[in-house]
Amino acid sequence: MNKQILYIFNFKIVRVIVFLIVFIFITNNIVSRFTKPSIDHTLAINLETLKQQNFDVLFMSNSYLFTAYDPLLLKSLTGLNSIHLGTSARRLCFEPFILKQALITQRPKLVVIDISSTTIVSPDSDRSWFFNNKAISNFNFSIDKYEMLDGLIPDNRKDLWLQSFSLTTRNLYNLTSEKELKYYGTKKKSRIGKVFGYDVRVKQNTDKLKDFKKDFSSFYKKLPGNKITKYNVIDEESIIKIQELLDIAEEYPEIQFLFINNIKLDASTENQDSIELIKEKAKPYNNTKVLELNTKQIKSEIDLKYEDFYDPGHVRQSGSMKVTSYFSNYLKNQYSFDNFKTIKNNSITFKMKNKKNKGIIEVKDVKLLIANKYNTDVRVLIDSIPDAYLEVSTVISVFPKEGYEHLLEVKSKKNKWKSDNLYRKLKNYIKTKDGYIGKLNSWSKLKPEQIDHIEMKFSGPGVLTETLTLDLNKINILQQAR
Repeated sequence: MNKQILYIFNFKIVRVIVFLIVFIFITNNIVSRFTKPSIDHTLAINLETLKQQNFDVLFMSNSYLFTAYDPLLLKSLTGLNSIHLGTSARRLCFEPFILKQALITQRPKLVVIDISSTTIVSPDSDRSWFFNNKAISNFNFSIDKYEMLDGLIPDNRKDLWLQSFSLTTRNLYNLTSEKELKYYGTKKKSRIGKVFGYDVRVKQNTDKLKDFKKDFSSFYKKLPGNKITKYNVIDEESIIKIQELLDIAEEYPEIQFLFINNIKLDASTENQDSIELIKEKAKPYNNTKVLELNTKQIKSEIDLKYEDFYDPGHVRQSGSMKVTSYFSNYLKNQYSFDNFKTIKNNSITFKMKNKKNKGIIEVKDVKLLIANKYNTDVRVLIDSIPDAYLEVSTVISVFPKEGYEHLLEVKSKKNKWKSDNLYRKLKNYIKTKDGYIGKLNSWSKLKPEQIDHIEMKFSGPGVLTETLTLDLNKINILQQAR
């Protein structure tokens, strides 16, 4: 009799649990159709990629990093596979939780965390909470998540629990409140699918830069000081979170941790005392370093110009190439990762088709990303570019396998091309200490399994090289699913 009662009781509990799971799933799907996007979709895609591919470097934090460090170029220069798990305006207090989630599936060689002044302070406004909630909504509710939120959410802000607790409660909150709508801004092209979270800024924000243009050099030379504002002094909660990150470093001695204050146009707004405090706390940990990019020597070495900045705190495309180039050399000087020993000579020589023209174009390396959920993107690295070739274009053509011609870009179909084509004039390559770097991107929908072959050549006034076939397996930074 008792066994029968126990069986009935257990059966009812199972039914209740199943009902709750189904209810939450259905509710979330229905509600999400009527609300604004509640998660950071770029992070969602990259978290899925973590389950499929091994990465050597995890870039955490926010736009200070994901606008500055290019995974394609870093792979070319160091052999390291890297991915960005940063999200817009994310504060440091969320890093221990998010990093722990990433380490469930990854054992990187290096974790990079930003410690810029506006990163190290806790969320202090609805706008700040909005961006951070979009990030943590990618993670299911757990005890760890509850403990993190319990230490961060102010006692007088119970509404933040609804926005942070789970994706379902966030969707319900957005359905019943217009409070967050103003932070979504106007509709613009999605950032989803940028190279492993790398979100390059192509054009400058001239409104934010107008006060710096005339006297750029003097602003660029300014160093971190001791000026105190509400945004640049590390708070007690963030000090606790720094210690939590150091505890993770102690738990994983095989992983290197790098706290980095990324380069700024005017670094005088950065608080030197906060950086020194972090340096002091990191000293006892052998696998932890602090890198300040806003020193006189380093800023002079990177040598950014006014045109290299998107706004006073972020670099644009050209600046990103220079910062990644510097960072690559820093890694090779400071660490002894096995990847550095296995960098192969991938140079390709392009001879002229016209035998009278005996010139050649020597390509140092080509790296690209072609993968599901990511836009096609390519980096070409060249040692030197003669002035006579500045109007010459790099042309890379992606040919589909038979039966996949319908996936060609609209432009390709309209022009009756047999391939999707990527172009970049040599005069638009960006000069760094590692050579000239060309960024070629495309909206091609073709994925590795649909591609027959890839061709490359150089073409321009009086110049046409031979066309060479590239080995997709060697140049694609996407690894096979593990």
